[in-house]
Amino acid sequence: MAGGGSAPAMKMSDVFILLGVTFLIGGLFIHGFVSPVNVDADAEPYSNGASMLKGDTFEFTVEAENQSSFEIEIRDENGNVELSEQFNLAGGESESIIFEVEEKGFYSYSVDFVQGSGDVVVDVDRKILIDFIIYPLGAICVIFGMAKRRDEMMNQTVDAVLESEV
Repeated sequence: MAGGGSAPAMKMSDVFILLGVTFLIGGLFIHGFVSPVNVDADAEPYSNGASMLKGDTFEFTVEAENQSSFEIEIRDENGNVELSEQFNLAGGESESIIFEVEEKGFYSYSVDFVQGSGDVVVDVDRKILIDFIIYPLGAICVIFGMAKRRDEMMNQTVDAVLESEV
């Protein structure tokens, strides 16, 4: 330490509790915060991709800010077009498009506004919930850390000064 003091070593129970809580809070950030992307006709199309398994789905939610025309295109890893649709929306309207993957692989998608602008939210839903494995791992770490802490407290020696009056 900077002041010349010393700090006790971190206990293993504290490490597991900290690790478990970090997993749980990190999982909430990963799954809970999906922010919309604003796209307009003058900008580049919004594009991205994901590795998908059979049965997984993409859900596109587009909310138009004004009179808008946009196209959604999904391609597989070989470049074959799996979905290509064009939509027209009035200002304030929204459209939700769901695409289910037929075979596993990497799929790329793009949302291109031809006219107008709007907010795009892409939600990937997995058939196998492997994304959620972080929650049981976090809970196991917290429970193990608490049990370890209770065990450490029970085995702790108590130092006492006994005074006797003579």
